[in-house]
Amino acid sequence: MSETAWERYKKNLGETRPWDMLNPNTEYVNEAEAEKRYSICKECPFFISLTGQCKRCGCIMKAKTKLEKATCPEHKW
Repeated sequence: MSETAWERYKKNLGETRPWDMLNPNTEYVNEAEAEKRYSICKECPFFISLTGQCKRCGCIMKAKTKLEKATCPEHKW
């Protein structure tokens, strides 16, 4: 049986979820690391500059790049 669109989306999203930003126990990277990650995203062909989202995971990358446990679905960071 082939993978559904929802299963692909969840796999690309990784272990982090948007509501992690609201969790007081969420760990964050320092500002330099977050900016480094975001600059990698901005150069990626899957980055949607108009919305700041990733076409692969659908995340708002300015926020996702700040989460310690977040990963890039393309394994770029």
